Amino acid sequence: MTPETEKLIKAYEDPDTIELMIIEDGSVYVEKVSEGDLIELPFKTPLPALGEFVQYLVGPNERFGPERPYADLSAKDGSRIHLIVSPLTRSGPCLTIRKRPTYRPSLSEIIDNGSIPRKCAEFLRFATDNKQNLLIVGGTSSGKTTLLNALAALAPAKDRILVLEDSPELVLPQKHVIYLKTRMKDPRGNPDVTLRDLLVNSLRMRPDRIVVGECRGAEAFDMLSAMNVGHDGVMATIHSNSSREALARLETLCLMSGVDFPLKALRQNITQALDLIVFMTRLPNGVRTIAQVTEVTGMEQDVVTLSDLFKLESSHREEGTLIALKPTGTMPRFYDLLRRQGLEPPIDFFQEE
Repeated sequence: MTPETEKLIKAYEDPDTIELMIIEDGSVYVEKVSEGDLIELPFKTPLPALGEFVQYLVGPNERFGPERPYADLSAKDGSRIHLIVSPLTRSGPCLTIRKRPTYRPSLSEIIDNGSIPRKCAEFLRFATDNKQNLLIVGGTSSGKTTLLNALAALAPAKDRILVLEDSPELVLPQKHVIYLKTRMKDPRGNPDVTLRDLLVNSLRMRPDRIVVGECRGAEAFDMLSAMNVGHDGVMATIHSNSSREALARLETLCLMSGVDFPLKALRQNITQALDLIVFMTRLPNGVRTIAQVTEVTGMEQDVVTLSDLFKLESSHREEGTLIALKPTGTMPRFYDLLRRQGLEPPIDFFQEE
């Protein structure tokens, strides 16, 4: 094993490392929990060391070259690896690794560390208990998967939970959990198995809850269809910069499935399927938090209507600008359904301290 490979392994196995990246000239960058910016490590990675490092992570059976110039892989510890090589790069290979966290915090721990206010978190717990269909949205590294894992972990132990992912990231405490993972076509001729394939299969497996690690393709339409035919409590994440933008992205992903729907009908499908959108963000100080909790309330003409239940607000004080997630005072519409069922849902989530 080369000295550079040993340095890469040491950097990768550092508990403080979140991501590790190698660019074409061999430069190595890491993102750490304790740092806000990327750090360039003081050494370069020659091609033999990079190949040795990848084989160390994924095992000896993966091969790369002109016939397989890119791949999404899983390390033996479950970390997510993307590798792209010549001729798709200008010169050398590029490697990007998102480490799988060794521990996923519970919702109570997320509350205690100050990332999410207690009242908002407890409302999300209540919504999860009542099997609301929930979409968690945000940018890269905004905390979407962490929150998804924490909320999915609240499902009753009696539930049969199906987890669908491209890379294994979620770890749930319940006993009756089935983890399904996609597969990319490889040089041995094994065909793709997509999230859409997994969703179709999951509907035949009597799920009580379906959790989609990240929705980013044609599977969006099948996910919404599952919500609309009685599969409640579905949870997923999607990349987006706001709750409203998430709806537009969902429309685009559904159209990728080839469905021949008028846009208004597609939006009605989204409205009938989706209950809540939780928008995550990363503040300038590095704290990951919720910026919006939004309820999908219906349609007005051709537009999906939304109602913010919680929203991140800033106030200016002598000690500086204070940013806090606050209830808007609007009550969720699904409370009316619960009341018709003879339940009296709590309203203290929406009362300011």
